[in-house]
Amino acid sequence: MNKILQVKLNFRGEDNKSKPGLRKLRKGNQTSAEKMDALCEDLQGILRFYENSPQFLENILIDVNYNDIIAKSNRIHALLKPSGKQTNDMVVGARFSDAPEGQENHIITYYINKKTVQDTIANLKKIKQFLKDKLNGKATEDNFNKQDNELNYAGYELSKSKIRDIIVDCSVVESFSVPHITGVPDRESVLVTFYKTELSASKLLEKLKVDDMRHRYYFYGEDTISVDKELYNFLEENVPYMISMVSSDFSKITLEDIKQEADNRKMEIPDPGIEPTIGVIDTLFDEDVYFGKWVENHDYLDDIEKMMLDGRASNSRYHGTTISSLIVDGPVLNPWLDDGCGRFRVRHFGVCAERISTVKLMQKIREIVTKNPDIHVWNLSLGTDDEVSKNFISYDAAILDQLQAQKNIIFVISGTNDNRSERREILRVGSPADSLNALVVNSVRRDETPASYSRKGNILSFFNKPDVSYYGGDYNERITVYTPEGMMDEYGTSFAAPWISRKLCYLIDIMGMPREVAKALIIDSAAGWQYKLGAYRNKDISGYGVVPIKITDILSSANGEIRFILYGTSRKYKTVNYAIPVPRDDENKYPFVARATMCYFPECTRAQGVDYTNRELSLKFGRIKKDGTIDDINVNVQDEEGAYTDERQSRKDFRKWENTKFISKILKNNRALKSYGERLWGISIISKERLSSQMKKELNFGVVITLKEINDINRIDDFIKACSLKGLLVSEIDIQNNINIYHMNQEEVIFD
Repeated sequence: MNKILQVKLNFRGEDNKSKPGLRKLRKGNQTSAEKMDALCEDLQGILRFYENSPQFLENILIDVNYNDIIAKSNRIHALLKPSGKQTNDMVVGARFSDAPEGQENHIITYYINKKTVQDTIANLKKIKQFLKDKLNGKATEDNFNKQDNELNYAGYELSKSKIRDIIVDCSVVESFSVPHITGVPDRESVLVTFYKTELSASKLLEKLKVDDMRHRYYFYGEDTISVDKELYNFLEENVPYMISMVSSDFSKITLEDIKQEADNRKMEIPDPGIEPTIGVIDTLFDEDVYFGKWVENHDYLDDIEKMMLDGRASNSRYHGTTISSLIVDGPVLNPWLDDGCGRFRVRHFGVCAERISTVKLMQKIREIVTKNPDIHVWNLSLGTDDEVSKNFISYDAAILDQLQAQKNIIFVISGTNDNRSERREILRVGSPADSLNALVVNSVRRDETPASYSRKGNILSFFNKPDVSYYGGDYNERITVYTPEGMMDEYGTSFAAPWISRKLCYLIDIMGMPREVAKALIIDSAAGWQYKLGAYRNKDISGYGVVPIKITDILSSANGEIRFILYGTSRKYKTVNYAIPVPRDDENKYPFVARATMCYFPECTRAQGVDYTNRELSLKFGRIKKDGTIDDINVNVQDEEGAYTDERQSRKDFRKWENTKFISKILKNNRALKSYGERLWGISIISKERLSSQMKKELNFGVVITLKEINDINRIDDFIKACSLKGLLVSEIDIQNNINIYHMNQEEVIFD
């Protein structure tokens, strides 16, 4: 086995030098005079709707129904453009149409003043006349795009660029409509989020004259409110167009019916030392268990919750105790799952007995994480029964993503269980398993097939969740845990997640890796070479695959492989290095196939709906061609001049906007790759911002690259030597050496 290498590259930042020209119709798109009439009719109907509705808002909310999944650059520019502003600045939400998976289109919601709508109607009528006069009533690729088609744009009271922008806008718009919500959970209490306007949720209820004595509701920020079913029905009847998102308001633990006696054998464990600590947020913990000294326990309940706990005290400490038992002593309880990571201390926060308001849970988590900055890995096995929405991230997942984007932490979240007695179809996961920045874990049996209770992704019809799978048992194949009554056998995604928390904590706290690299290593080790071959046909259930049991298998590679990690920071449009010295064979060719996994933790905006992540890092890796560009192993041509990929293809093939990138050549009958003269290999990371207001923040990324020699020749020494000759710092990741460094750093120094 070869050790993993750490290579310190000198990344260079490059600005985006491309300049936009006049817009053209996309391939296959067209627009006509009849289309102008239809869009005018839509807008006039919307104005009539708001004129006949109670006037609560200064402006009006409009859905633009696009005819495709649309990139930010291809959204409408001139339609609905307020004076002195960009249309994209008016976006307050984005979702997908209800078409079957793979055929859905964007629906983007704008908050626009009425005059802008009236001006748009007037402009559409002018464009209609232009089309009739100049293009026989229809704009197509042939008569509109070609430069030799000289058109006279004078006489229509609009500039040339305005006319062209409106025509291109209309070619990607299907229709305009008034917003409406779908897919509302049938619950007694739900979280309602309104579109962001000048009117807060509290002011809206005042204007609606909601009876405080009749309805139960709680405000969470300016635009989100927890309401009972009766009040929700009232809001849906009176202001349905203002409702952006509706989700469940309760996270809970579902305890399985254990039909067995607890094993009360005496267990022994040494006292804790300087082992790293994992944070657990769960139900309460029983301090009387044999490993109690290893757990720093905090019952994080307020006075009302403590009063409600009376009569349920024993049951309330069951689940939390089992989770901490696996983190502290899982390999002793389950020898076949001995991962080689040793024991971990736990800082346990019991936040509920069995169920808790989602918003209250998030308030507690925010407070807990802020007060415990020394903990980097947090285990969370609470979740909802309701499926997550296809059109927006859940409230709790959004809070977790925000915390992970702002703090040096990572949550490991269980993929939630399907607890129904009859399962005719596979449910989507429940929140907060839709957290994109977290590492979400589903459960498999010993043969690595999905557990019977598994739920599925994807998230927002696109993001690859869950991330990975691990052994969580099944009804007749359980995981041994320790409860307040003794040892028992359990099953569920709750019992798969702690094993991944252990591995992440080992990589981050003992091996000293950044969380971006640690997450990428976990995902890369699960995917291997099999993922690209489609071995995991149920990837919406299993994610990138099953993580290896042994930590040594994550921190090493086969003799015929060179596996190395990179860590860097995106500060400009492009972050590059063109000097990675991959070894060549005697014929001056590269006898390798390659794969790469990249992870980063972007800021996100829940109000943007399906367009959730604010930052995109696009990954390219491969040989440097003679023209200085990268021959990417995934043939990523998104940002190459002259190449064309639409947004749907970019998301499917290149995982655009996803915060995990996995690219790989298929390992099958491979031949050595030719070299382009003396040029080496390179890596390029291109950054794009979703919102018009640029964040301009640095964003760290971690990359794991694996090169597999097609003849299984071990060329790692050649690679190390070549790196050294190029002046690159390269070092082997030695497990024992890192353990020694960790122990030295934890020693208390006493000065005389």
